[in-house]
Amino acid sequence: MVKLVSAVYENGVFRPLEAVEGIPDKSAVRLRVEAPSPAGGTLDEFSGRWTAEEADEVGAIIEREFGRVDPSEW
Repeated sequence: MVKLVSAVYENGVFRPLEAVEGIPDKSAVRLRVEAPSPAGGTLDEFSGRWTAEEADEVGAIIEREFGRVDPSEW
């Protein structure tokens, strides 16, 4: 079973923010911890997420779409 559960880490213990159904009390579970990133994230968080081809494709889309913008409409 896989569940996504938000929790608070306090005094060395992860405490769920809502009831977790389907898991008996004192059951052993495996956690994947994702701490919140700073507002807006960092460049390092985005580095390596796209292949070169994907980055080129997105760059081309951005260039094409910005070419359609009429600055006088701003």
